[in-house]
Amino acid sequence: MTDSAKFEKLMEPGYIGRLRTRNRIIKTAAGTGYAENGLPSERMNAFYGSLAKGGVGLIIVENCGVEWPRGTHSVKTGLRFHDDHCIPYHSKLAEEVHRHDCPIFIQLMHAGPWLVKQEGVGPQERVAVSALSPEELPSDAWVTGKELTVPEIEGLIDIFARAAVRAQKAGYDGVEINGSYYHLVNGFLSRFWNRRQDAYGCGSLENRARFYVEVIREVKRRCGKDYPVATNINAIEYGLKNGTTLAESRGFAPLLQDAGADLIQVRIAGYGEYGSLLLPEHLLYPEPLKSFTLEDLDVSRKGKGILVPLAAAIKQGVTVPVACAGRLDPELGEEILRQGKLDFIGMSRRLVADSELPNKVAAGRLEDIAPCAGCGYCVSTRRDDQPQKCRMNAAVGQEREYEIKPAGKKKKVWIVGGGPAGMEAARVAALRGHEVILYEKEPNLGGSMTLAALVKDFESESILDMVAYFKTQLTKLHVTVLLGKGGDPAAIKEIRPDVVILATGGVSSVPEIAGIHHRKVVESGRLHHTVRTALRFLGPETLRQLTKWWMPIGKSVVIMGGALAGCQLAEFLVKRGRRVAIVEMAETLGEGLPDNTSFRLFRWLKQKGATMVAGVKYDEITDQGLVITTKDGKRETLEADTIITALPLLPDDGLFRTLDGQAAEIYQIGDCREFGLMHDAIAEGSRIARNI
Repeated sequence: MTDSAKFEKLMEPGYIGRLRTRNRIIKTAAGTGYAENGLPSERMNAFYGSLAKGGVGLIIVENCGVEWPRGTHSVKTGLRFHDDHCIPYHSKLAEEVHRHDCPIFIQLMHAGPWLVKQEGVGPQERVAVSALSPEELPSDAWVTGKELTVPEIEGLIDIFARAAVRAQKAGYDGVEINGSYYHLVNGFLSRFWNRRQDAYGCGSLENRARFYVEVIREVKRRCGKDYPVATNINAIEYGLKNGTTLAESRGFAPLLQDAGADLIQVRIAGYGEYGSLLLPEHLLYPEPLKSFTLEDLDVSRKGKGILVPLAAAIKQGVTVPVACAGRLDPELGEEILRQGKLDFIGMSRRLVADSELPNKVAAGRLEDIAPCAGCGYCVSTRRDDQPQKCRMNAAVGQEREYEIKPAGKKKKVWIVGGGPAGMEAARVAALRGHEVILYEKEPNLGGSMTLAALVKDFESESILDMVAYFKTQLTKLHVTVLLGKGGDPAAIKEIRPDVVILATGGVSSVPEIAGIHHRKVVESGRLHHTVRTALRFLGPETLRQLTKWWMPIGKSVVIMGGALAGCQLAEFLVKRGRRVAIVEMAETLGEGLPDNTSFRLFRWLKQKGATMVAGVKYDEITDQGLVITTKDGKRETLEADTIITALPLLPDDGLFRTLDGQAAEIYQIGDCREFGLMHDAIAEGSRIARNI
């Protein structure tokens, strides 16, 4: 089968109403944080422009408040379209996308009670379909709002329609009206949130859908029947008593179609234990909860395609196109389209990791697609109300500044260290036309990535896919890779390359306390050396399986260090039958963990009987274990067979000082300069290589 035939369905044109898309891939709406004063910025334009240039079939711009300030989720960074003065800014965004022959929709949304208030921004009234008491809410993390009157509801229909007219004037090819997750429109659809007893109340599906239906009809009336209107709904609300069921969402879909909807995108919402449904690969992390009800979801691929059964069920009752997202990749997308379960394939994070994914699929260059590992870093940055970033793609949100341009002068670039920082620096430098030699003292590329894969891969992240991608790119770019060689200072001094980039990693941090050299102590550097030795003969997956049978680690383990590395090591050990205690000097545990996983991990560790203590002072190590002083001043001993140090690495500038003056340009990147995480390393490698 030729590459073009392999993805025949994915790459064929599609229709949403009368709008033609060049393929079946939709960039679904997801917040970026790139708005300035609630309006599209040059940064936002460049981001969406890169997606359009990369070949996606349709872009749906992130949720945009139809009313401000009360209609936006985040008053600080939320996009809005509440007034005519917004039109010129949105026009520039639409023009940027149209330059690449890509259609663009904008998602219209009203936050309702989901409004996050900000000081000094004027009246910020939370409104709701029904005013629930604090006792009726899913948890104390939720708030209610003022219950809307019927005249206010009618006014909101007008507000949505006026925003759609503005979108049409700005050049958007269509709008998506958000009726999913926890937004106001969904408040009408959901029996949990809708307690009304009037025409918009919970008495029937038709009543609950009435607001959504009337919004669609009014948009069509004002913008024209051929102006595309996309919708999205929750197929199921998990974790709510009387939340939306699949049977109900299947009933809503024909009502939306009859009102004029041209596309139905299927989503789900989760509360409580189901709160991680936004990142489906994390739903089963660290382990599936026994209370989970998952019979309606497809969990056979660890999150990939999790929503497809729900979307396929809804598709059976309508004739308009149906789409969903949920970790879908090109191969699975093609399979699902061929099976007739979907009409369009939604993607977001995979396109953030590589905006050129559609073009690479069309060209048969799947090996060149930068993988999304599913780490959730992009979502974590947004939950902190910060601009979106990506671990894999340092250029996200900085597309113009990080554009890879040919070097003005070809240079001989030596890179020492084949971890994430060194590999990314080598890739970018080679792309710019430099002659690159990469030294790695281990027999394999990857550095700390292979260790991280051993601890946490195959469940929620795909770090080995990242390593494979880098290896492929370095080969195709003719980078000379010298394994088993750490970069000889004498050779560097003799050959004097134009540029030397040191990405040699940091050194282990060992607390200076009495007993640190006790036989119970396994210092992290020594542990890493042992694992790397084993990895010379066994792959990470094989070694990971073998550790379930035997490890040179006692049954009772104390981990000194409760940041990302310590917490993930604790998970690894608990799954192998160890009793674990995590002790951290900082006031909180989990520094560096994505917030979408930290809550689940800590809850799971607690259920497994792990001890977790922060704000301690390490006193000494004795035959019994680790002696600490708690934040309350209490001195106690944590008994252990094994004590493992898992503290942040320290910078290592030894080689840098040795080579001082031996090349015109010498740089340190990654942990050898300053401790950081994988996304920091890749970003620094990318930045340095773009500037040499």
